[in-house]
Amino acid sequence: MQRMIVKEGKGVRLTFTEFEILYLLASSPGRVFSKEQIYDLVWEEPYSGDYNIIMSHIRNIREKIEDNPSEPVCIQTVWGVGYRFNPKMVK
Repeated sequence: MQRMIVKEGKGVRLTFTEFEILYLLASSPGRVFSKEQIYDLVWEEPYSGDYNIIMSHIRNIREKIEDNPSEPVCIQTVWGVGYRFNPKMVK
């Protein structure tokens, strides 16, 4: 199931999981979520394995919404902690 967001007047398709991660982060701008928290809240189950799946989804979201995915502005990495949605992006 795909979800649609609007960026600069154009539709951007996200997978259900990408949308849920973006919604989680954007709903609390500035709050840092660890990979474990993201997994627990989006998948609604505890995860005891490799969190590379979170990094992969974040990378995919950035490819779709960031002007320059290699220098992200919307979804920021907080090294050693997790990810946050840039509070300056909220209008």
